[in-house]
Amino acid sequence: MAVGSDIVTPELVGKHQFDELLDPSFDATHYAHELVRSRDTMELKADKISSIMTDLSATSSSLDARMRATVLGTHEQILEQVLGVASVDVTLEQVEDQVREIKQYMHALRTKIRVPYEQALEYTRQARNLQLATRHVRATSKFMQLVRRLAVQIPESGGRPDYALAALTLVDIERLVDTSDLCGIDVVDRALATEVTPRRQQTANEANEMLVGGMRRQHQSDVGSGLQILFNLGIISNAVDTRIQASIAALHTIITGRIDPRALHIGVREHNARATAIDGRDMVGIDTILWTRQEDMIDAVLASGLEVRVLERVLQRKRDVLRVDARVDASYLDVVASKLGDRVLALWWTKVVDTIAREIHASCDESSVVRQILTNNYPRLVQLFLPRLEPLLAARLGGVTSVRDLQSSVASVLIGDEDTGCAGDVDLAQSPNVRYSDWGMRVLWTRLLSVFEAEYVNKAASRMDDSVARCFPAPPPAGLVDAQSTWAQRHNTKSDELQAVSTVPNRKLVASVVRSVGTELEMAKSDARLCTMVARAATRAISSFVATTKDRLLSVMDNPRVVDPCAATAHPMTRSVIGLINCVEALRVGISELCQPADQPLTAPAQSVLCTCRDELQTFINAQSDVLLNAADRAISQALLDVDNSSLWSHAEHALQWLQTQVLEPLDPRRSSRVHTMTDSYLTLFVHTVCVTMPLAETAKLRLASELPQLEFACSQAASTMGVRVTGDAYKSVRQMRPLLFMTSRELAQVLGERGAEWSSVSELDLLNHVVCRVATEEEAACVPHELLGCSRREWLGCVAGSEFVESTDVCRNKEMLHLWDTRNLSASCRAVVCECLKRMLKHKLADDLVALIQAALSMK
Repeated sequence: MAVGSDIVTPELVGKHQFDELLDPSFDATHYAHELVRSRDTMELKADKISSIMTDLSATSSSLDARMRATVLGTHEQILEQVLGVASVDVTLEQVEDQVREIKQYMHALRTKIRVPYEQALEYTRQARNLQLATRHVRATSKFMQLVRRLAVQIPESGGRPDYALAALTLVDIERLVDTSDLCGIDVVDRALATEVTPRRQQTANEANEMLVGGMRRQHQSDVGSGLQILFNLGIISNAVDTRIQASIAALHTIITGRIDPRALHIGVREHNARATAIDGRDMVGIDTILWTRQEDMIDAVLASGLEVRVLERVLQRKRDVLRVDARVDASYLDVVASKLGDRVLALWWTKVVDTIAREIHASCDESSVVRQILTNNYPRLVQLFLPRLEPLLAARLGGVTSVRDLQSSVASVLIGDEDTGCAGDVDLAQSPNVRYSDWGMRVLWTRLLSVFEAEYVNKAASRMDDSVARCFPAPPPAGLVDAQSTWAQRHNTKSDELQAVSTVPNRKLVASVVRSVGTELEMAKSDARLCTMVARAATRAISSFVATTKDRLLSVMDNPRVVDPCAATAHPMTRSVIGLINCVEALRVGISELCQPADQPLTAPAQSVLCTCRDELQTFINAQSDVLLNAADRAISQALLDVDNSSLWSHAEHALQWLQTQVLEPLDPRRSSRVHTMTDSYLTLFVHTVCVTMPLAETAKLRLASELPQLEFACSQAASTMGVRVTGDAYKSVRQMRPLLFMTSRELAQVLGERGAEWSSVSELDLLNHVVCRVATEEEAACVPHELLGCSRREWLGCVAGSEFVESTDVCRNKEMLHLWDTRNLSASCRAVVCECLKRMLKHKLADDLVALIQAALSMK
């Protein structure tokens, strides 16, 4: 619009702000007064008022123009909107008319549908009532048929009742009454009160009588018939539980107070009073009355247990044809066990064992005499239950088994089978069919026998420990020691001899240890578990004996003179060492006899424990005897290796005599193989010594020829003490060395050239060394092996004898010979050195016989 473009707005003016004038609380009079009162001059006030009036006038004109332009511009739009509103009103009226027509149609349609629907609901309600009435009539009719059938099966008078079928009929009646609401029907209530309930009670009573009578007579058919009726009635679990509780209650009455200490003393007095009145020969003590009453208790338990076992067997055979249990082909026992929590015999046995254990423990707590009787006669306590209760405890004979026995994997831990090694073996000699791993025996052991077994084993261990302690009495007081020293001085007795006597235990006391162990094992032989535990206690007692013996051996061997074969006189304590070893040997022999008794062998676990103990004793004996043998072996070997000492045979002979008289003759353990090895090594070593001896003059030959038979005789004597004969290559080589010493060079060359079988026992290296010594004796300028290597003759002999006779095999100090010396193969190295010596000897001007001898030696194969 053109008009609108000339409008001047207050924003465009920009000279005054009209906020104050536009304020709703603006007071024009007050504003005018304020303007007049201002300090400005009149001209300024007039200009200011004129300016405001001009602005207001311009703004008013501008607003009028703008309003005019707006009205003119929007007039057409307003008219169009008014026309649109009028058309909308017409359309709404039409819609309202259509909605009103639809409501009329819907009301008519609802009337057509609702009436048939309500009629259909009424017909359905009438049909439901008719169906319910028909069902009640049918249920009532079926109920009356079942009642008439029940009356036929159990007639009031005359005829034989069929309680098994009657039980099924009663179950059908109960199921029908439970599933159909027949309460309040007069005919049903009257039939239940007069016909069903009495016959149900009669059937249940008859079933219980058949069950009780069958259990008492061990008649499985009667028990099966009673169980069948009870199962059909659906009360088999309650009935079986009632029978178990009745049996337990009867046994509780018999057991409670039976072995009370006061009752036992009263029984002893009454029995002895009757015996005294007759002849006085039948006097008994409390132990007799105790065992008699316990036997009566076990007899009652056996009688009741057999009844319960028959009940469980029949329960196991009868099958659940009604599918009461969800499992396929379930037995009555499965049904009862699922309700009671365990098998019948297992529940009964657990409660009975608890009753017996409670009574015995109470009696033991009240009287130490009763506890001592039961503990000291623990094997008899086990025999009180077995074999008498074997039919109840042997799982393989249909005895006690539990559903928890299959679910639990800690059976061996409960009774310590892993500790005793009894699992899978025959545990009880008097009852081969019973094992400790069986559920019944496990319950009996854990709740009753374990306490007495532990006490019995502790007492047995104490008795064996006492027998060991008697072998090593406490040291005498100081005053007695002084008195013994004074007595020894007065009788010219060495204090070492007195100490030797007091160090070694008496052999009779050592034998008493074996007898004590044998007695304890004999008493526990019938019980594999008990026998194994006693065997382990015996092993601990013997270990303490060995430990004490070892301490004494260490204290004795602190003195180096005790095991010194080179001492001028043998030390008295050497025999003490032998005596201590012989005591352990006596123990080993006794334990070996116990491992394989002639009359009745021990159980496999106990034998295993004793065999382990025997092997440990043998190891100890070998170790301690090796100390003496090693000392003698070391002294003899060193004496024989001392080739530079002219009196080497006297030292070796002295050590051999010490070995024979001080060690081998008094030593009980047979060390045959070790002694045989030692004597062979001495003979071989002496042959080595003879072959390297130089100068090999006639005097040396005569000395060696005399020493060889002496050594042979000494070794034969030492070996004969162990029952060994000196034979073999070492013995043959000694025999062959004597003629070899006195052969001429030509004869020796012929022997080396032929090298027949009779000379095969002498080693090639010894023959080469002997040749070297012969040539070196006759030819002083000839070289010898130890000089060629730059070592001593003692070191060379050690290398020839073997690495165990030399401290270090690195004896070659001549750099020119290093290519021949290999420390890893001493035999080949020694042969190479000897051959090198012989080759160098050939370079000298030698006699023809010596040259022939060297050539024969080098040509040996």
